[in-house]
Amino acid sequence: MTDETGEQLVYVCPAYEKIWGQNCQDLYDDPSKRLARVHEEDKARVLEAFERQAHTGDYDEIYRIERPDGELRWIRDRAFPVENKDGQVYRLAGLALDITDRIEFNDRISNLQYDINSQDRMSVFATLGTGLAHDLSQPLTAARNFIARARMGFTSNADDTRQTLERADAEISRAVAIIHHLRDFARQGRPTRVYQTLGPIIDDVHQILDPALRANDIRYEGPCSDSLRDLELPVDAVFVQQILRNLLSNSIDAFDEASEKTKTLSIDVVSNNDEYVDIQISDNGPGVDDSIEVFEPFKTTKSEGVGLGLAVSRTLARSHGGDLVLASRGGGAANGDDNGPHTVFTLRLPRHG
Repeated sequence: MTDETGEQLVYVCPAYEKIWGQNCQDLYDDPSKRLARVHEEDKARVLEAFERQAHTGDYDEIYRIERPDGELRWIRDRAFPVENKDGQVYRLAGLALDITDRIEFNDRISNLQYDINSQDRMSVFATLGTGLAHDLSQPLTAARNFIARARMGFTSNADDTRQTLERADAEISRAVAIIHHLRDFARQGRPTRVYQTLGPIIDDVHQILDPALRANDIRYEGPCSDSLRDLELPVDAVFVQQILRNLLSNSIDAFDEASEKTKTLSIDVVSNNDEYVDIQISDNGPGVDDSIEVFEPFKTTKSEGVGLGLAVSRTLARSHGGDLVLASRGGGAANGDDNGPHTVFTLRLPRHG
């Protein structure tokens, strides 16, 4: 916490020493040392963003720091103003979170190994390959749009152009990661399951799909924090995210754009069983017709779909020793009953490796 100018330090959490590798007293003596450790490639962006956005509460940046021992760490840094009783800003408060482990994980392309024979493995690979190849269209189309925006002069200044191109680069990187993931699956054929916290996996999926939720005016309800506290499962998070992204995207696409009722999509985590954990994805959309076999490959109700998303998702769930089932077809909304049954998919994951 600093004064309203951001120059005089009022308080620093002792955890600063562990993350930055610097003594707290040194920071009290010279508050500029905190941002002095920002990586040279990120420094100008971070300093400019802090000066422009800290007083409005909009400052939220991810950057690298270089510790005195030479180690690089990834930081998510946020700042917001604190007002006194007269409504005047007299402090700037900040929160810095070390997200190095999550960044490194997102860069990891797992060796995907299925414990099945060669023929079944290649059959699953063909299905998974088509599904992931379909997913490539999303980041590549987004990247193309960002690049076109920059080339055609729709950006207002150099910084806007740079940020637009950075977003294009991020989307291309995501597409490359999908390709690498598919390549590794062809080589190994089995998911790499590692005990990891479930909460950040769900949060990352929500962040990816948040623009689509907002664009379609859909209220998202995440899992209760108590259900996620210290909950670790042996999973390949790339696979689990793929499943959740597919289920949430299907729900978003299923909503009637003309509906006047509140659209709701929720994720609940049920963890009261010693053997498995259920992740339930539900929505109050129009439901699934009884005649539709949702897990049958190449069956789809989408005009641009290929009908592989749910089939691949169930295969990925079963590769973990779990399953994916349609627990409720819903349909209450189709009959005008806002309190009627919701469409519910349940992803079951084992607690143990």
